[in-house]
Amino acid sequence: MHTLMRALCAALACATLVTITPASRAAEAYPSRPIRIIPMGVGFPEQTARALATEIAEATKQTVIVEPKPGANGIIASEYVAKAPADGYTILIGTNSTHAANQSLYKKLPYDYVNDFAPVSGVARGGLVLVVNPKVPAKSLGELIALARAQPDKLNFSSANSSSQGGVELLKLMANLKIRNVPYKTSPQASTAVMTGEVDIMMAALGGIAGQISAGTLRPLAVSSNERWPGLPDLPTMQEGGVPGFELTFWNAAWVPAGTPKEVVTRINELIINAMKRPKVKEYMMNAGAVAFPTTPDELGKFQVAEYGKWRKIILAAGIQPE
Repeated sequence: MHTLMRALCAALACATLVTITPASRAAEAYPSRPIRIIPMGVGFPEQTARALATEIAEATKQTVIVEPKPGANGIIASEYVAKAPADGYTILIGTNSTHAANQSLYKKLPYDYVNDFAPVSGVARGGLVLVVNPKVPAKSLGELIALARAQPDKLNFSSANSSSQGGVELLKLMANLKIRNVPYKTSPQASTAVMTGEVDIMMAALGGIAGQISAGTLRPLAVSSNERWPGLPDLPTMQEGGVPGFELTFWNAAWVPAGTPKEVVTRINELIINAMKRPKVKEYMMNAGAVAFPTTPDELGKFQVAEYGKWRKIILAAGIQPE
């Protein structure tokens, strides 16, 4: 009997080793080949991915490829990563569009924002800036509100993601305005439409339109955060501009396919958080009107579910019908 018990214990020990060792070895070896980071769009998500990629490549001595897959409010990129091998070599840089708002903006999605992904870490968060075409006769948020009220449904705004749409929809709701939405595939297309005068208004992350603001092709009126930005200290908040209680922030974060070994997720989390501490990434974040947003995988998982609830309330209150 003792001999049999010893044999069983030995077999169980071997089985345990077989279960644990591959994941541990994968984590120890990671990364052993090129990594692909898939931003959900061009503009801020892509620029953020490239800032991280440079630092991760330096730290790991591996090639890090940034491969944007824009369009459909991040659905294309999200579906692609959800279906990728669960080995840690395909990383999504998603946003409040892909993992909070899309669930209420669309009747059906080709991915499950909880079950198809393993959360890795938050990456960045910040406010949006409300801009207009320079020919729009409004030099302040108060003047824009007065103009929109005087001409219901005459002004329009461009949108390319949930932040750009939700920001103006929230303004419309809180200030009782009627402004028409003109959707575009990507943020650069949406901002170009405002620059050319095809559209009047846009709300976007500063990182994607800072150059246009500096060049004078877009006129900034206010920021959506509850505090002014150090980089634009003269630009008032939406609350200061005449909409009490207005606050809306954007964020982006990193996910890998569900089933990725926990040890590999932990290693990617470590690489991303270390990258955010680097001087060049800090400088990029500041210039983009954002701050680093490091989290544990568990914290990101809880955060995205809470954000889903917040965005759902905004979308329902604005009367936006799911597509």
